[in-house]
Amino acid sequence: MTIFSAFTSSWRRLLPGAFLALAGLATASCEKEPFDDHYQIAAEPGFATINTLATKYAPGETVPLSVAYNPTDNLKDITVFQVVNRQDSAVVGTYPANGQLNQTTQYFTQMVPYVVPTTLANKTPVRVDVTMNFANGGKRMRRFTYTVAATPTLKFGTTPATYRNGLTATAQAEGDIIGYSLVINEGGIGVLPTPPATSTATLFKNVDSLAYGYRNAAGQSFRLGVVAAPSNGAATNRTVDVRVPVRTAGTAIQFVFVAFAQTQTTTIISAPITVAQPTAFAGLKTGRVSFGSSSSPDSLAFNLRTALNEPAANPVTAKDLLVSGISGGTVSLSAANGTRYYKVPAATLATGFYNTATANTVGNLLYQNATANLADLGTVAVNDVYAVRVRGTGEMMLLRITGVKPSTAGSTGRVKFEYRTL
Repeated sequence: MTIFSAFTSSWRRLLPGAFLALAGLATASCEKEPFDDHYQIAAEPGFATINTLATKYAPGETVPLSVAYNPTDNLKDITVFQVVNRQDSAVVGTYPANGQLNQTTQYFTQMVPYVVPTTLANKTPVRVDVTMNFANGGKRMRRFTYTVAATPTLKFGTTPATYRNGLTATAQAEGDIIGYSLVINEGGIGVLPTPPATSTATLFKNVDSLAYGYRNAAGQSFRLGVVAAPSNGAATNRTVDVRVPVRTAGTAIQFVFVAFAQTQTTTIISAPITVAQPTAFAGLKTGRVSFGSSSSPDSLAFNLRTALNEPAANPVTAKDLLVSGISGGTVSLSAANGTRYYKVPAATLATGFYNTATANTVGNLLYQNATANLADLGTVAVNDVYAVRVRGTGEMMLLRITGVKPSTAGSTGRVKFEYRTL
């Protein structure tokens, strides 16, 4: 299966049904169409309506145009007349009536071929008059207008991929989250400026949806999700988070992004990544901080990288953990530098998270709870567990409080902990 067929086949199958379902309505569109979409019942036969999808089409694009009429009206043929930029006009086709009966609406529906001329410049206004000619000499004209716009473009940003767990590209495992930076319609506009203003920027078609998925080493494509209406045609920067799919460990995959714009699609494919096994924590270290009137000032702070207490006279850059408050029998800890902590919920710990978590799962947890990544641990208690991102880098740790001794009557208090490291 090709990438195109995997992402578009189901969408394509919906088009004929969509036109038929809409045949009994006035024009159906993502936007309000700038043409007369109402009809009046007349004494003589001649009811007719047309359906189009959009108000912007690209040169060479086939417009999905359909007409509907009463079965008893005895339609003879359909004439399509085109006016370009209010000047050049011509009949572009006459088509014998051959509509098919729609059982739901009980109208005849006929697809009418109309292709946007390839020679038209960007931003050119076009009017199309579709005239139904009936055997009794009656005529019914329905009109739509559109503006010539470019087919949407899609490219990766300057940094195409950001690995949300903080690990390297070669360490991404199943379930990890990768943010792909996309640029839609670079340098373009989606709406023409109100006269007399002008714009030299390219007018682009709307992007109705942005689908994303992945392709495996065998060339099979699988859909993962969709972003609805990401751009009205204007230049748009969008970051899409994708998850490395399950059952891909040890294989190379590529992520695929497809922008849908009415009848057209634009596709880009990421560089391949080989899905790795999760990165296990390799070490277990211990530490403590002490406080109280009889304790040393050099025992208040701790350096997680050196696994040593950090002297009070040293700058705060290496003070990853320090005593920030004492109240009665409780102790509060915090970071004096860029190290951030997320307290792992009790329900997560009940699954055995502390002993089984990998660097990948800890990194994902930190990313998914970014607003709760804090410098302040708050009041700590035995068996509290914290996911740790050290000094704003991709270095993760998992810290557990193993003991809390309060300082009473001037005695030395202590907080003991252990932490798993890369």
